[in-house]
Amino acid sequence: MGRYFFISGCAVAALHLAGVTPAGVLDPMVSLLGANRTALLAGGLLGALALVCASLLFGGIGFFNILYVMAKGVYELVQLLLCAMILVALVFWFDLGINFWQEGGGPLTIVLYAWLYGAAFSLRVFDFNYPVRDALISLSALPFVCMMIFWGSTLIR
Repeated sequence: MGRYFFISGCAVAALHLAGVTPAGVLDPMVSLLGANRTALLAGGLLGALALVCASLLFGGIGFFNILYVMAKGVYELVQLLLCAMILVALVFWFDLGINFWQEGGGPLTIVLYAWLYGAAFSLRVFDFNYPVRDALISLSALPFVCMMIFWGSTLIR
């Protein structure tokens, strides 16, 4: 998970050096998420269900190479997106004082966690000894840690 925070932090720093401000990004991002909330939720949850069904199908017929590549790719991508979303929420909070989770990031978080748990289940279908529990626990705690940072920073102000 540390490498994903590093990659996300480098992307945030590069955008900052390029002159992209959080105030300029927040309004288009929130309007995009608000306008496509139903499609995002429906497509994301159906996609996670399709991932689980495909993994059961590929595991059942013995296509374990396709199953592993598919599940591992989704698992790694979702971890990167969740770490980036946490950093973006922290940047919005400390720069603008806006809680991204309440402004429109909630549906995106639900979809990302559905994909994360679907990919973890798919990896479990591939190998029942695959250690997904530790990553799931740490990644599931990230939004709560982020909210605790928000709460703690309001006590300091």
